[in-house]
Amino acid sequence: MSKKLLAAALLPTAAFAQQLTIPVNPTMVVTATRVAQPASSVLAPVNVISRDEIDRLQAQTVTDVVKTLPGVEVVSNGGRGQLSSLRVRGGTSSQTLVLVDGVRSASLTAGMTELNNLPLNQVERIEYIRGARATIYGSDAIGGVINIITRPDQGTNQHKFNLGAGSHKQRQAAFSSASQVGDAGQIKVAGGFDDETGYNVHPIVGVNDGDKHGHRGYNAMVDYQQALASNWDLFGTTRWFRNIAQYDRSSAASAWGPAFHQRNETWTENQSYQLGSRYHDERYLSELRGAFSKQDAYDYPDTSGRDQSADRLYTRQYTLNWVNSVKLDESWTLGGGADWQRDMLDDSSRSSGVAFPSDADERDNTGLYALAQFDNQVWQAELSGRSDDNEQFGRHNTWQTGAGWRFVEDYRLSARYGTGFRAPSFNDLYYPGSGNPDLKPEESKSHELMLDGQTAGVEWRLTGYRNDFEQMIQWAPDSQGMWTPQNVGKARIEGVELEGEFETGWLSHRVSAEYKDPKDKVTDKQLQLISRKGAKWVSQAQWQQFDGSLSWIYQGERYGDAANTTQLGGYSVWNLAVGYQVAPSWKVSGKISNLLDKEYQTSVGYPADERAYYVTVDYAL
Repeated sequence: MSKKLLAAALLPTAAFAQQLTIPVNPTMVVTATRVAQPASSVLAPVNVISRDEIDRLQAQTVTDVVKTLPGVEVVSNGGRGQLSSLRVRGGTSSQTLVLVDGVRSASLTAGMTELNNLPLNQVERIEYIRGARATIYGSDAIGGVINIITRPDQGTNQHKFNLGAGSHKQRQAAFSSASQVGDAGQIKVAGGFDDETGYNVHPIVGVNDGDKHGHRGYNAMVDYQQALASNWDLFGTTRWFRNIAQYDRSSAASAWGPAFHQRNETWTENQSYQLGSRYHDERYLSELRGAFSKQDAYDYPDTSGRDQSADRLYTRQYTLNWVNSVKLDESWTLGGGADWQRDMLDDSSRSSGVAFPSDADERDNTGLYALAQFDNQVWQAELSGRSDDNEQFGRHNTWQTGAGWRFVEDYRLSARYGTGFRAPSFNDLYYPGSGNPDLKPEESKSHELMLDGQTAGVEWRLTGYRNDFEQMIQWAPDSQGMWTPQNVGKARIEGVELEGEFETGWLSHRVSAEYKDPKDKVTDKQLQLISRKGAKWVSQAQWQQFDGSLSWIYQGERYGDAANTTQLGGYSVWNLAVGYQVAPSWKVSGKISNLLDKEYQTSVGYPADERAYYVTVDYAL
């Protein structure tokens, strides 16, 4: 497979070091320190999913790709376009930082990224790093960081078009065109459309029988890179996407009132612009980039329309990032930089027709960070620190340290410790009728011990971790008896992960298994919607004109409520995809998701989709 686990192909003595061979094309990552480096030099578990692997999976959404990664659990309220949350190592959806080309993508109001809405046709690769990275990125980087990269490599000349159809009357079309411009330029243009009628994601017998909850999406992007000199680059990206999805707000009769039927629609439009410049030579790199993003979101009954929406949110975000790295010698590297971010909520935003408080209009955050790394091919060490000054909650400092020992060729033992935090979202702070402007950030302490190596052609990694959380934001009654977000939660999550990658003939395999104890330290209960055990296997093939994949995901039992009274059963789901190259430029592919038609839920009352079929025709130049 194109991605590699962290494997130390280095020797522990000077005599051995003289025989060291460096991979000709090592897997490079940018997410760990915001500067490109070999994955084998990162003191943390790293995975990279290439575009070729995404194509062999025949994934329909970014969520379909990410949920095959180790340590990831996805909780979804149904199919495409429905609310879904990503949980890494048992943390909440707001405790994993999701980036798009290195820029934050989370909703300013909800504090989480809706992965189902990100256009998969724009993606070139996905980088995933587990463990605290708050000293590099600031807020939210507690459980890990997922970086969705859409910018192609320099020198790429590829043009792809595809049409597809599938279950639930699904239809989609997409294109992506990357070309060199002259001797020093690179442009990429991409766009797409998808539509499906969906299925009843929240069935209530006798209330919403026959309902379907569909989705429509549109997207476009343009990316341009220009080498102004041999070591000076300019780059810019503009991206737009719109998603319209239906969801269910019906309710069965209860002590709270009679049954009622209501189907709602969400209309969300995102625009983003990014411009940056990078200077680099053999020893030094400096990058300055600015970005602006805006999101307009509406929620309304599908019998009315967007213009009559009583729920409307208009958010804007401005960011400036300055990243620096200098290589002092063969062993030492220093890095550091500054981040500035302004989050804005337009004063015309409404929830159920009610305006947000006047002090909810904007907040600024300024962060400064520094990093030192040492690697002499036997020993590795890193130390980093960051200070964030936030207009809402004040200053917050984080730090992280780690060390690694390559005690024999192809084997490494490493340990890390880091602190992190999550800033409260606008909804936590200012939501009409329930916001709490006095909230403080959630805090975390993360410990990790890792052994990785290569044995008999198998690249493997064994990781143990413990994450402690304080000041977790949870709903609780205040002094007046009103339920509002409060800093009352405490949790400890301890776990172990085992991963491996290997090849058998023309098959490549990625396998993982995990066990964790996600404990609420206040109630001594298992954390809601988090399983104790899980396993995954992804096998991909390339043989003559055929390619394909077979994937398996297992998640153990979970509880659907904090009191642990409603248990959700464990599940195993298989997916099969096959493609055939009928001509040099033409390819026909088919996929069966949920191959064995497993009935299961990841959220109480929201059944996952049944067996579904998809066919795609691709044309590439």
